[in-house]
Amino acid sequence: MKNSEVISELKNKYGTQSTVSTQEIKEVLIGIFPDLTPSTISWRINQLKKEKLIHQVGRGIYSFEFKPDYIPQLSLKTKRTYNRIKQLCSSTLCVWDSLMLDDILGAESDRHWMFFSTAKNELEPLFQQMLDFSKQVFLSPDKEVINRYMAPLKEAIILTPLVSETPLFEDTDYITPTIEGVLVNAWISSSNMLDLIGYDIKKLFQDAFTSFNINRSKLLRYASRRDQRSQIETLINSIT
Repeated sequence: MKNSEVISELKNKYGTQSTVSTQEIKEVLIGIFPDLTPSTISWRINQLKKEKLIHQVGRGIYSFEFKPDYIPQLSLKTKRTYNRIKQLCSSTLCVWDSLMLDDILGAESDRHWMFFSTAKNELEPLFQQMLDFSKQVFLSPDKEVINRYMAPLKEAIILTPLVSETPLFEDTDYITPTIEGVLVNAWISSSNMLDLIGYDIKKLFQDAFTSFNINRSKLLRYASRRDQRSQIETLINSIT
């Protein structure tokens, strides 16, 4: 039986699901080929992947639908700010901004908020050196500071500690979170920050999962690192 026919069998059984697990694929393969060994089953699954008949979206999780990877795009203004800040710190510097959220949402907002993260011990001296920047800089602002001082601003720089195991995209001169990292960061920032300036976190997740290849295992692993796994997993289950 050709792999295209195997996929037809899989879709007949699981086509209404958004994803299919390795175990579910194995069950169908064994139903078609009862004498398959475990190593041959793994080979068969790899062949389905190579022929792009299934697409891995997490550890042991696959989709029938191809979606492109999200490639972070930073504005020239963010790149210039990154280059300036990078000269002031010696540790890894990671950046994401509100324009990345606009890109995922296919929208255009009037805000340009930049979120920079680096080693916790560098934040205070870095903040002091950045006080003469033309844009206002905030160091791990609390809700009161956000409501009183940040919310009215069109442009702002927010400094936060870089959490270990943050999934990073490092294929360019600028280090950004992967889309999984952006979504988790946006979730954490939503209730006290992004909601204030009109970002709908549920729609952000919906549009990201609709348009791009999201590695759920990576996303939920980072969500666990930020103590937000159960809340984010509930959100994902409600939109997929």
